Amino acid sequence: MKFFSDFFKAIGNCFKAFSVLFERGLWPYMFVFLFVWILLWVLSIYGLFVLADGVSEWLSSYLDFKSIPETGHWLSFARPYLIGGFQFLIKLIFKFLFWFLSSTFLKYVLLMILSPVFSLLSEKTEEKLTGSSYPFNLIQLLKDIARGISINLRNMLLEYFFIFICFIASIIFPPLFIVTTPFLFFLGWYYVGFSLLDYNCERHKYGVTQSIQFIKKNRGTACGIGFVYSFFMALPFLPGSVVGILFGPSIGVVGSTISFLEINKKR
Repeated sequence: MKFFSDFFKAIGNCFKAFSVLFERGLWPYMFVFLFVWILLWVLSIYGLFVLADGVSEWLSSYLDFKSIPETGHWLSFARPYLIGGFQFLIKLIFKFLFWFLSSTFLKYVLLMILSPVFSLLSEKTEEKLTGSSYPFNLIQLLKDIARGISINLRNMLLEYFFIFICFIASIIFPPLFIVTTPFLFFLGWYYVGFSLLDYNCERHKYGVTQSIQFIKKNRGTACGIGFVYSFFMALPFLPGSVVGILFGPSIGVVGSTISFLEINKKR
């Protein structure tokens, strides 16, 4: 089946990217990705925790548990817990909720912020592999950034639309969970691979509609690239996260360029 053939071929191309990165001198890009990710992670965690503290304190002041008398009220027995423990619990819940939401959106935020670096790495990879020359053009780079952001916004909205539909469908008919779960995994991989392949389409003067059609015809390739990227980005704990951010974006971009060039060569 073409989809799975393309899927595994794209994974292979992503692992070919290791030799391209180190043998062709593209490895410094890895540390750009790492620096941006650490900065984004620190700022998002700090900002979200400050927000969670503010929301929990507002909620506690709104409920005003300190106004409960120490005796004679039906909640008097729980007053110490409500003043201290409730606020702590609310802070914990809000911090977890905001952290979950941030990790869900972080994928697309990272893709948008790193859009200019992804575009440059993809361009340099093609130069190293084919000898094609792409002189630096600030206007073209700004166009690439704008297009990358718009494509990622489109993909994010579509992905969350499908997540919502699958969530509702699984509530109405729970056995659908067996189908919707792998579908959503492949959907996430597809949209990440879509974003990384589009940098090549933009460089080769594909319009947005033409790019969408091209990537739809090569869904397996997009899913394979997105799978490798997502696998590295999902590595657990701090050491794994550092390894993931060092290699995930880099081999995803280089692997997508290798795959794009192979497809174009066949065409």
